Formats: sequence, structure tokens, C-alpha cells
Amino acid sequence: MLLAVISFVMVAAYWLDVQDRPELTFRRRVGLSAALALFPLAIPLYANFSGAGWPRLMRIASFIPIIALALFASFLFGLIH
Repeated sequence: MLLAVISFVMVAAYWLDVQDRPELTFRRRVGLSAALALFPLAIPLYANFSGAGWPRLMRIASFIPIIALALFASFLFGLIH
């Protein structure tokens, strides 16, 4: 449950950061916003490789959505009980 809440917070942080960067063009903002459809991959890539300047704790936390989905899939397919 905690991982799910943190995942939603990371989605909000990503979207707000994309919208707040004045150097991005409108098309780039729309593209990065559309990348939320792939948020488990888009958020860590953006946080660590786009030059967004996120603090280290936020860059580490950007991997939480993909960890949460991996745990959910493991539970769903019976790999963990």
C-alpha cells in the first residue's frame, strides 16, 4: 500500500516538474506528459537522465513505481504469497 501511495506521488512530481520547466517546448511537454502511460519506465529515465536536477532521494524514489508493479505481478502470478 505504501509503495502505491509513493508511486502516485512520483507521478505527480514528474508531471509538475515537466510542466514547470520553461526551457521545454510545448511539443516536448506534451510528449513527456504522454510518457506517463509508461510511467514505470518514464519517471526513472526522466529523473536520472534528462538533466531535471532532482535531488538524490527523489532519483532513488523514482524507481518505486516499477518495484511496486513487479511485486504486484509476482503476487498475481503466485511467485510470492
